[in-house]
Amino acid sequence: MPQLLRRLYLEIVNGGFGPRGVVSLTDTGDWFSERVDIAMAYHDFANPDESLPRGIVPLMDRGCAMWALIDFRAEDGQMWDWDPNLCCMQHALAPLEQSLAQWLADWLHGTVPQGPYPQRESVSKNCSSA
Repeated sequence: MPQLLRRLYLEIVNGGFGPRGVVSLTDTGDWFSERVDIAMAYHDFANPDESLPRGIVPLMDRGCAMWALIDFRAEDGQMWDWDPNLCCMQHALAPLEQSLAQWLADWLHGTVPQGPYPQRESVSKNCSSA
């Protein structure tokens, strides 16, 4: 787990921070998505239809089947987007090319989009699976 995320969970709050509320590290009784905690979110994405690369972990339910994900393999917690609404399951996952710190700064500045990330909209136009 990236150091910043570990510190947020252990020293600040066990979930609920971020644009729509990051899932909890453990079951707190307060659900910030349909998943009780981060382990359940990761397990739910392990099914064959929504398989993630090893180390990419669902972090925040953005609604409408969209998720913000984090790369546990990257020291700075590179952020990823999951949006199967853009085109097809093959193109649902994409890197956001920003760290957890940058993503949180965007949230604090009010610039995290409510819907699809603008840089991902071209996926639906160029998808041959649609």
